Amino acid sequence: MSKLKFIKLVVFFLTSMIIFGMFIAGITIYQKARRSTPKNITINLAQPQGSRIVSTQTSSDMLYLHILGGGLPERIIAIRPSDQSPLATINLN
Repeated sequence: MSKLKFIKLVVFFLTSMIIFGMFIAGITIYQKARRSTPKNITINLAQPQGSRIVSTQTSSDMLYLHILGGGLPERIIAIRPSDQSPLATINLN
């Protein structure tokens, strides 16, 4: 009889550990999902009407926009999103 009680105790303990682990995993996933919402920023590029972004490229902490049109020559604008303003405009000929 004591072996049966021991087995019941082990099964109860392991079941409790599985339930507790799933509860903790659920809380962790929920917290990470709430934290990962991206921050929206607005940057004024000061480009004339008719300009369009042809392509984008990212590099570590920089964003590069290839822009055409608007009555200006083809250009690339370098932006650091943390500063929320264009750093440089490079005209392409």
